[in-house]
Amino acid sequence: MDFENEKARLLFLRYALPCAETLIKRGIVSKDYIRKLMKNISFNEKIPKDSERIFKTANLMCIKIAKKLGKKSIDEIAIRKYFLFEHDKIVDKRYKIFRDFDSLACMTYPGRILNLKNRRALVQTTIGKKKYKTNLIQGLKTGDNVVVHRNFVVEKINENLAKRLWKLKKSYFKSNKI
Repeated sequence: MDFENEKARLLFLRYALPCAETLIKRGIVSKDYIRKLMKNISFNEKIPKDSERIFKTANLMCIKIAKKLGKKSIDEIAIRKYFLFEHDKIVDKRYKIFRDFDSLACMTYPGRILNLKNRRALVQTTIGKKKYKTNLIQGLKTGDNVVVHRNFVVEKINENLAKRLWKLKKSYFKSNKI
């Protein structure tokens, strides 16, 4: 199953690329390839064909969700459904198998930008304040609600979704005793 359009591919890669460090450690992809892909996204350059396929688990989960939603391609709805609502469960399962990554860092979190400086944002999330790289997304401002993944701000979101995700994340941590 293909992605609906380039916008969907870009959204998928913004969410998936922060996990590339684990794939590099496992020898699945080279550091140079990931640097090039990050550069492509950071500077709005053409994304190499099929680059999203290196993120096999995330790609397969998005395909599964898209099919379940009756879609013929992976769209932004399927991507967000995976990364915002299903991803943490997959991270937990994969951590039990591999134990070669920081599972808490690999989860996605809602947050609010407290300040921006030198392509970094200080973001308040459900796990505290931390600086995140902003090179995968343009047009951010102080006060924006965002989603962060590993060390990156990956998407700007509206306040209703931010509140919903905040409650969901707090509940997830409570139920998993984190």
